[in-house]
Amino acid sequence: MFFQKTIESCHTKQINLTSEILKILQTSGIAANLADLTLDENGIYLPLPNQTTTKVMLYQAKIQESLFRTQGEPLVHLSACGESLKNYKNADFLAIIRTDMQFFLGIYSHKIQTKIFNQKPLNLCPHCHNLLHRSYQGNLQLFFEK
Repeated sequence: MFFQKTIESCHTKQINLTSEILKILQTSGIAANLADLTLDENGIYLPLPNQTTTKVMLYQAKIQESLFRTQGEPLVHLSACGESLKNYKNADFLAIIRTDMQFFLGIYSHKIQTKIFNQKPLNLCPHCHNLLHRSYQGNLQLFFEK
């Protein structure tokens, strides 16, 4: 809802909001709890101001140090898999478009950031990895284009 109101307010200022949102998605991403994401078996979609949608990835950009030690690096999601369905409204998750699989990752101990990675390579979750290889020949660029 907040995201939609922001879009509506920018229409009055002659800003090409669609291209600005796409730039943000390709660099830093948008907090999942601020985006009106929809998920299905083929992708995760973000509505754009020009009445279209774009496919995005979803991943946990902020993780507790204890979870990082026990579970390892967070996984990246492309579709309505179990973890993405649980977390697509979580403020610690980002909607982003990256074909190089390099992500920002902040490690926290309680509320204090203890480590930061700027271009951390992350892997797809097994479900989304299978989707990418089965339907898009393992090509992320092709995934985002269709």
